[in-house]
Amino acid sequence: MSETETRSRRVIDFHSHVLPNIDDGSSSLEMSREIMEETRRQKVKKMVATPHFYPDRMSLDIFLSKREKAAKALLSVHDIDTCPSIFLGAEIAYYEGIGDSPFLGDLTIVGTNSLMIEMPFHKWSGKEISEILSISLCSPFTVILAHIERYLNWQDPDTINRLLDAGVFIQSNAEFFIEKETRNKALSMLKDAQIHILGSDTHNTDTRPQRIGEAKAIIKDSLGEGVIENMLYHSKTLLDGALSIDQMGF
Repeated sequence: MSETETRSRRVIDFHSHVLPNIDDGSSSLEMSREIMEETRRQKVKKMVATPHFYPDRMSLDIFLSKREKAAKALLSVHDIDTCPSIFLGAEIAYYEGIGDSPFLGDLTIVGTNSLMIEMPFHKWSGKEISEILSISLCSPFTVILAHIERYLNWQDPDTINRLLDAGVFIQSNAEFFIEKETRNKALSMLKDAQIHILGSDTHNTDTRPQRIGEAKAIIKDSLGEGVIENMLYHSKTLLDGALSIDQMGF
C-alpha cells in the first residue's frame, strides 16, 4: 500500500474530552488511558483534547492551570506506540462579546490559530452570528464550530452557508453519521462540503465512547476514500504548527 493510500484512510479526532478530571469528560487517569488506547485501535493517530471552557463559571487562568495539570497527568500514561498524539485545545462556550475578547489567543489549539466554539442551543440571533463572522473575517483566528448537528433544527437554512462563506470550519460528531435517523443528513452535508472535520466527542468508555472508526467506515462505504482524504486535508490545515503534549516541555 502506498503512502497516499495509507494517509487517505486516516482521520484526526478533532473533538474529545480525554483529559482527566477537568470537565464532564474522563473521570480518571485510567479512563483517559483506555480512551487513548481505544482511539489508536481505531487507527486514529492524532486527537485534539477540547475540554469545556465556560467563561461565566471559571477564569481563564484557572482553566489553563487545570488543563496543564490534566495534560501532565495524561502524559504520564501516554505511550507513543499505543496512544495517539494529543493536542491541547478548548471547547469555548459562546458568550456575548466573544468577538472582542482579548484572550481568544490563549484558547486556540496550542501552536495554531484554530479556535473551537460551542454555539448556543437555540436559534442564533443576528448578533450571535455576526460575532462569529467577525472573528472569522476580522481576526487572525480560524473558527471551528463544534458538533454542528446539535444546532441544525433551530437555524434558518442559509445560516450555515453564511458561516461557510466567511471561512468558518464545521465539525460534526461521529454519532451524526452512525445513527440511522441522522445518517443521510450527515452524509449529504459532508458531500456538499458543509462538514469539514470529524470528532468523537468521547467523554468516557461506556455511555460516550470512542466511535470514530465506525463513522469513518460508514463515510468510506457511502462516499468513498476521496471524502476521507478531504477531511484529513482540512484537519491537517487546522493543525498546522500544533504542538503535541509531549512537545510542550511540561
